[in-house]
Amino acid sequence: AILKITGKDDAGPGWKQFIPAGKGPSVETVQKVDALHTADRNRAFDLTQCVVADVTNAAAYIVRAILQIRSAASACPEPKACAINIMNIISSFAWISQFTSLAVSDCWDKGSQKALCAADISDMVAAVTNGPAAGIATTSDCADLPDPLEEEKHLPMD
Repeated sequence: AILKITGKDDAGPGWKQFIPAGKGPSVETVQKVDALHTADRNRAFDLTQCVVADVTNAAAYIVRAILQIRSAASACPEPKACAINIMNIISSFAWISQFTSLAVSDCWDKGSQKALCAADISDMVAAVTNGPAAGIATTSDCADLPDPLEEEKHLPMD
């Protein structure tokens, strides 16, 4: 292990005499076994990502989008609250798209470069629409004396 990590033979002099010639695995065999272990570990990580992160987050953002749509329906007479809610709805759908795309890549054993590309684009759309919504919301959320009625207009309904 030290030789593999450091590239130096610090195991002491004469250690090779304890391994009969031709009896140990070849370097190529060790590298192949190591590559298989790494691939198995990466696949297990991808499956965990698929189930725990991607599918769960997509489902959570579906619920979030539904709540935001309900909130927008009641707050749209107020232009500021309506704008915040609409941008949040768009960003939620973009994040649903991102997590669905990531699930396609992580759940499939071969992965998918196109799905990863779609996830990146979806994430960019979500961020671009969520940023202004958060910026507009700070005008009331960060006020010295926020108006509770204004606050409720851009929060998801329970």
